[in-house]
Amino acid sequence: MVRPFTLPVFLLCLPAPAMAQTYPSAERTSVRRAIDAGNAAYIAAFKQADAKALSQVYDPQGSRLNEGGVVVRGQAAIIKDVGDFVSQVGPVRVALDSKEFWLIDDKAYETGVWSYTFQPKEKAEQQIGGHYVTVWRKQPDGGWKIWADMGVPGT
Repeated sequence: MVRPFTLPVFLLCLPAPAMAQTYPSAERTSVRRAIDAGNAAYIAAFKQADAKALSQVYDPQGSRLNEGGVVVRGQAAIIKDVGDFVSQVGPVRVALDSKEFWLIDDKAYETGVWSYTFQPKEKAEQQIGGHYVTVWRKQPDGGWKIWADMGVPGT
């Protein structure tokens, strides 16, 4: 028996294509500069082993996936978590190679490659890294801060 309505009903279940958002190039350039400045502040904070300065790069409700695979949320929790990390390893040389970003409403989604180089007390220098996804959130003052930050497992 042929079911003539199977294909059309199936097609109704498929998600609609995403509506493309276009932003003026001046706005994209402004957001790119804000992300670059935020990444520079992130790198500088780790270089100084300054967890409080690092937390200021994050939205007050921002979160990060830490090196142990635990999601840490809020600036106070980030200060504690990163503070514990840098107290064990000292200053961290961070490299971020931002590849792409997309704007959707009040968020900018950035992807790239990261690495941390550090030398724990009385141990050999170590390097960890991989790919990352960072979600930046537009702040009430027009600035941009990290809302969610994570390394991509297995990369």
